[in-house]
Parts: sequence; structure tokens; C-alpha cells
Amino acid sequence: MNTSMGERLAWARNQQALILQQVSERSGLAIGYISQLEKGAKKNPTIDALGRLANALNVSVAWIMGEVPGPDHDDRAAMLISGQAYTIRQRFNEYYTGLAKSEWDRLALKSVEERFALVVDFLCREFPDRFTRPVVAYQLGLSVRALNDVLERGTELSPLSLTQISRITGIPSRFFAIGQMEAPSGELLPLDRLMAYAEAIALAAHAKITPEELVKLIRELQSRK
Repeated sequence: MNTSMGERLAWARNQQALILQQVSERSGLAIGYISQLEKGAKKNPTIDALGRLANALNVSVAWIMGEVPGPDHDDRAAMLISGQAYTIRQRFNEYYTGLAKSEWDRLALKSVEERFALVVDFLCREFPDRFTRPVVAYQLGLSVRALNDVLERGTELSPLSLTQISRITGIPSRFFAIGQMEAPSGELLPLDRLMAYAEAIALAAHAKITPEELVKLIRELQSRK
């Protein structure tokens, strides 16, 4: 992990789904001081501060200082997925299968953003020691304000945010797209929906548009059905 001290501190905090306030409470250091260290605004913490941070984040002082190696970038994603996401997916699947069929039908009629909001509420309710809105925003690379806009105002999510929430939670992208956890054996999407996707992809290839623009095009086509 060829990163700065601040990036290592932020990564260790993120892996444990901690917000700055929690690290502050564990270490006895001011939130502003920890934030400045993470951002690189302060570069020379005292030995005492390093020890407190190491204890708060369950890492060694040597690791914080970059004297021992950490996992590569790809391994960091794998650690998040294999541990946290497996547990979340199992719990969410239990919640989903416990719903009545009428609830499943209602989920299918909701927007992508409404299903995303349902998942975020589930995370904060079922894993309160690991997830808060600031934690979710951090893991998605969003500001808390941007996340709140999606949750409370239905602001459209980017494809990258949808991909990341699926990776963080293990909840398949199918759920966010059409409100289903798994496709029944042998079942394909309805022909009209397949045609909508095919039409959008063909137009995107011809126009050489970005993935974000492709998603908007697919949504526009679906809204006409």
C-alpha cells in the first residue's frame, strides 16, 4: 500500500466503518486534528497521538508510519466484500424473503433511488454500530449532503454509486434495478424490457456516449413503456 500516512489512517477508519467522531472518542484526540492528519494538512503527529490512533483503529504505529506493508488496492476491495458484504447480504436476504408478495410487487414499482434508500435505511437500522449516513456517504465517495439529496429528494444516483453500494453490501445490482434479489431459475427479463436495453445499447454505441448517458437513455426508454 504505497500511500501517505493520512490515506492509511482514512483507510483503516473506513474499513471499520468508523466516523471521525468515533475515532475521536476512542483516542481522546480532537475531530479536527484527526481530520487534518487524514487530509495531510498535519504531517508530524506526536508519539502519544500515534499510539492513541493505533489503539483506536486497531493497527500498529509502524503501519501508520508506512514502515510495514498493507494490502494492495485490489485486496482492500476484496477484504470489504468478503467480510462485511457477505454478512449484509445474508441479513438483507432474510429480510427480503420475509416480505409478503404484495411488498415484492410494490418494490418492483419503486424507482432505483427508492430501492437504494430502502437499503441505506436497512444498513443504519440493522448495523447501527457500523453504518450511519456519514459512513455510507464515505464508502460511496459522496458528501453527506449528496447522499441526503438522494435519500430525501430522490436525486438520481450515478452508475458508479450503484455499483459501489452493491459491492459494499453484496446485494445484487438486480435488486436496485428491478427490485428482485435473484432471478427465478430459467427466467429471463420480459421481451419488452430486453428490447428497451438492446435499443439503448445500440444507440449508445452509435453515438459513442458515456456509461452515465447510457443509463439515462435506458431509464428514458423504460419510462415510455
